[in-house]
Amino acid sequence: MATNARHRSNKGLWGWIIAIGLFLLAKGKWVLALFKIGKFATLASMFVSLGGYALIFGWKFAFAIVYLIFVHEMGHLVAAKLKKIPTSPAIFIPFMGAAIGIDPKKIKDAETEFFVAYGGPLAGLISILPAIGLYLVTQDPYWGLIIQLGALINLFNLFPVSPLDGGRIVTVLSTKIWFIGLLAMIPIIFLSPDPIIILIFIFGIFTWWDRFKDNAKVEIMNYEESVLTKVNEEMKHIAASEPNLCNSEVQGSANIISLKNKLSYRLNEINEYLSADSGSALPVIQEKKRNHLKKLSKEKEILSIMLNKLKSYELSFYENIPINTDLNHAIKENEKKLTKIRAEINRAKTYYKTSAGTKIRALILYLGLAVILALLLVYGMGILESSQLIQ
Repeated sequence: MATNARHRSNKGLWGWIIAIGLFLLAKGKWVLALFKIGKFATLASMFVSLGGYALIFGWKFAFAIVYLIFVHEMGHLVAAKLKKIPTSPAIFIPFMGAAIGIDPKKIKDAETEFFVAYGGPLAGLISILPAIGLYLVTQDPYWGLIIQLGALINLFNLFPVSPLDGGRIVTVLSTKIWFIGLLAMIPIIFLSPDPIIILIFIFGIFTWWDRFKDNAKVEIMNYEESVLTKVNEEMKHIAASEPNLCNSEVQGSANIISLKNKLSYRLNEINEYLSADSGSALPVIQEKKRNHLKKLSKEKEILSIMLNKLKSYELSFYENIPINTDLNHAIKENEKKLTKIRAEINRAKTYYKTSAGTKIRALILYLGLAVILALLLVYGMGILESSQLIQ
């Protein structure tokens, strides 16, 4: 019996020697990467998290969880870099995990979102593989802890609720899966009311609701584009019909006076409507009316800017300076806004459109990764259970 205990002790010692050796071999690259990527932010937050976990769970557990979270986040970072998407450094949040910042507007479609989100749990799977090898060599149950913990962290992240990785992965399939994920979380919250799970559930509801309102957002942007196009066409007509108009002649220009009066009349109509009904619309119950008010607010913003420009032309008297210079500048500004609005409309309409082949590949990759992680979770749990029985 003593021989077996000594044998296990020697194997455990060799496991730590191998782990330290691997760390020393890779140390230079990792340290350089940390300083380059995070500018000390990653490293500083990592040590804070490490200390926090160590105070409560001990150093062995702390090193394990920080290592697993770090590799997971590096998976996202590498995936983003491959797609040439800028990111912020990875920042560790004690007892919450870690995160890298990515501007959602830099992600052009759901397929790209899938790629960046999938990189995290895939790297998480790779981070477990060395622990499997070390356990087979040493039979030290510590490596079983890393296997179980790594599988659990990454499997949890695959749950199909945004903002988890799984929620962003399934966007390539259908965002309707988010609602199914939220329903599945309800019994989990009742059985295990963990604050982190509750927080994810709340964020998930807001994300799902925003997606639910996407059609209304596109409708509002279409309305904004229509109003701005009409106003710009009117201004182009003035610039083309009176190429020699000067500021001193503005008061005599029938076209400018007509446009100014038209905008003023419409603006007064909008203001009266908003002042009468702006407080009557309630979320969910009167969503259509809320969207209508948003459309009118956008129109008011556009008309107010254009009207102020026309009034400034009328009040300025600089001899022999063509007003068309100002008009053309305003037209160009409007064209830039229109280009931006049309790009946003196009992105909103095409973001979630993917081919059947892409959906099938994504589903296979998603389910395949989930199954492998689930098997590793069972394997890690088995190692820890068998070690407790031996002791």
